[in-house]
Amino acid sequence: MSNPDPLIQNLSFDPEQVTAVNQAYDQACRTLQNIGQLEVDREIIARGILQAAGSGERDANKLCERAILGLTPLDYRQHST
Repeated sequence: MSNPDPLIQNLSFDPEQVTAVNQAYDQACRTLQNIGQLEVDREIIARGILQAAGSGERDANKLCERAILGLTPLDYRQHST
């Protein structure tokens, strides 16, 4: 397991935000799975969503979008075959 990210380590969310974070994570994973042969480490997706939620965002679609748009080429890795 990796070291806790200090930017998200002490976050707390109300039930509405927890629901939005869960929905955003599921949506981001489905979206990225559908783009082809590339895979993104799910921890990177989760970190992006949590950072966006920590700034106050509550909309699952926006959380998902911010996490995906925040990805860099280094976040992608090829599927092993």
